[in-house]
Parts: sequence; structure tokens; C-alpha cells
Amino acid sequence: MIYKALFPLLGMGLPQPRNEVSAMYYDYKFRQLPQQQQDRRIDLRFATLMNDLDLPLRKAHDALNDAVMAALAFVKLRQLAAAA
Repeated sequence: MIYKALFPLLGMGLPQPRNEVSAMYYDYKFRQLPQQQQDRRIDLRFATLMNDLDLPLRKAHDALNDAVMAALAFVKLRQLAAAA
């Protein structure tokens, strides 16, 4: 979202890579599914993701809380991916 605002002002986006937490979570859950169940849908709701990762759920739809929860999920998923 910040890219949409910055690009017209700067003529470029930010140099950091984009990391989509829901995509990281999807990959994590997909690797856990047995071969015969890999056509199942994976619930990507934020509350489900936070519960499954055993992370604290803060009041949603608040910019600071959403950013903190996304950061916690990112760190946890990165650790889980490194351990795999």
C-alpha cells in the first residue's frame, strides 16, 4: 500500500523486498499437508494465522496493531522455515 503513495512522489518504490505474510503462511501450511490433501483450501484469515502460530491476537483493523501482528507472524514464519 505504501508503494502506491510513494511511487508518484519518488518515481520509484522502496528498495526493500516485499514479503507477503499470508504467502509465507500458505507455504508453511502446504508443506504440512499430506500429498493426498494438498488440494484443500488453507484458511488465510489473520485470526486463524495468529492462533495457529500461537501468537497474541491484538485488536484488528488498527494500523499499529496490524503492523505488529504482521511483524510477529513474519518473524515466526521465518524461524519455522529456517528450522525446516
